[in-house]
Amino acid sequence: MLPAANRLRTAADFRETTRHGSRATRGCAVVYLSPLATSGPPRAGLIVGKAVGGSVQRHRAARRIRAALAGEIPGLADGTLVVVRALPGADTDPGLSRDVAAAVAAATAKALRVVSS
Repeated sequence: MLPAANRLRTAADFRETTRHGSRATRGCAVVYLSPLATSGPPRAGLIVGKAVGGSVQRHRAARRIRAALAGEIPGLADGTLVVVRALPGADTDPGLSRDVAAAVAAATAKALRVVSS
């Protein structure tokens, strides 16, 4: 579970991150990342729609993604917003944790290229 300080909660934050953040897709995860969007610690949120499956499959995917994100949060800069969208198959994908880590790294690199140019 993500600490309360690291949870993305408002619809406005989700909307801002998914519309204007850098996007990277790896396997069954799409990561949207908006660097230095706010002050405070980095925050993350999940989008797990019905396309993933029934309630059990969606919750399984959400738990697995949260566990993967917990390891990525300490490496993010303060103020970073991250949204992970689960794609169908996320509940059973054996490489989901690796895919989330790779997508976060790719979205961070893409965001830094955009900021520096």
